[in-house]
Amino acid sequence: MRPARPSHQLPAAPPSRLATKAGEQVRLAAVAVLALLIGLAPAVAQEPEDSYSQTPAELVPYRGVGRPYDEFLREPPEFRGPGRDRPEPELPAEIRLGVLVPTEGLDVPEGRRMRHGVELALTEANAEGGYRGAPFVALYRDESQAWGASGNAAVELVFDQGVWAIVGALEDNASHVMSRLLLKVETPVVNTAGTDPTLTEHMVPWMVRMRPDDRRTGYRLAHRIFEEDGLEKVAVFRANDRYARMGIIEFNDAARRLHRPIALEVRFENHETSWPNQIERLRTVAPDAIVLWGRPAVAGRVLAALRTSGLSQPVYGPDRLLDPILLETAGGYAEGLVTTYPFDPNGGSDGWSEFRRRYLAAAGEEPDAVAAYAYEGTRYLVQAIREAGLNRVRIRDRLFARTEWRGVTGTIRFDATWNNVAPVVLCRVRDGQFVVE
Repeated sequence: MRPARPSHQLPAAPPSRLATKAGEQVRLAAVAVLALLIGLAPAVAQEPEDSYSQTPAELVPYRGVGRPYDEFLREPPEFRGPGRDRPEPELPAEIRLGVLVPTEGLDVPEGRRMRHGVELALTEANAEGGYRGAPFVALYRDESQAWGASGNAAVELVFDQGVWAIVGALEDNASHVMSRLLLKVETPVVNTAGTDPTLTEHMVPWMVRMRPDDRRTGYRLAHRIFEEDGLEKVAVFRANDRYARMGIIEFNDAARRLHRPIALEVRFENHETSWPNQIERLRTVAPDAIVLWGRPAVAGRVLAALRTSGLSQPVYGPDRLLDPILLETAGGYAEGLVTTYPFDPNGGSDGWSEFRRRYLAAAGEEPDAVAAYAYEGTRYLVQAIREAGLNRVRIRDRLFARTEWRGVTGTIRFDATWNNVAPVVLCRVRDGQFVVE
């Protein structure tokens, strides 16, 4: 006699033909997926052969899992619209270029140096004959911190003043607004001072950038702090503005990918004069190092406050801190500060010492990176106009035609977004001066 079946169990029904077929399909699919995974196993272990923006292998996102199905920012931005066949107009009395610079606020010193760099470049270009005998003329406008102001200035420069191209701006807020506008006004822009890594990632086919961005800065600082100096716990003390908020992102990401995530990030307002609460939080965390990110005048005062409060950890920062204003505001407390710099003025680049002499004679002050790239970008634009003629689309094509440009700052190397990815260097304050290491 067979044992009774437990009451809570139901007799198993014979599988239907449909269920049998579905189960077989599932098994076949599983086998196919397994075979695919086995076949892809060697590729999963491979690192990409190259990376966006010259990202070091150890900082590539999701490294170790193989090539993604698709990658963005690998192809140059293209303009497929009309305009290249427009005939060149009768030679005007002057070739007008728009220039956006800050004329008020914290960035006035940088705006002054930008202007000096542009003026020197155009003075030299006109001494060489200008454009077919017509002089290049710069029309300056205040880029302003207000959203939309730079767009209004660009519209006025293009449609009322007839500029052929624009140089600027310093503040990335202004440049982001203008990048959207470029799709409508179809006028090339050479950005010489912005450092926001996302600026050229819109792939707007009208803007090129001459200066290395904060992505390059973040990578170099991370390598110095964690790999070369062997520090583990790092805190960030940054300004509560767009410049610092966007600038620190790549450094923070790099720290995380090196398995040393930021221990603490605190912020300061540019109008503040003391920071007791933030400094106390830093003291509580007791980091091995502090990364200070902000404009040089304010950052100098913050650095002095850190030192007078007894925090003696090494301090690092971006290239914008390399400014005489920081040395003035920090005084002797700046000693030992390590910053990046977008090029090596002692690296034997063609014409740097001669450029320094000419700029000093014309401007009455030493050139810095802001002045150098303003000069560099203006010369780059002048050359494009001379090659393309007075046609904005063709000028745009010439700006995007080169992958390298040799100038007073060394060799500028453009990536697929036409952003300068040349290596940056490190500087340290020694005996009250910035010295390239």
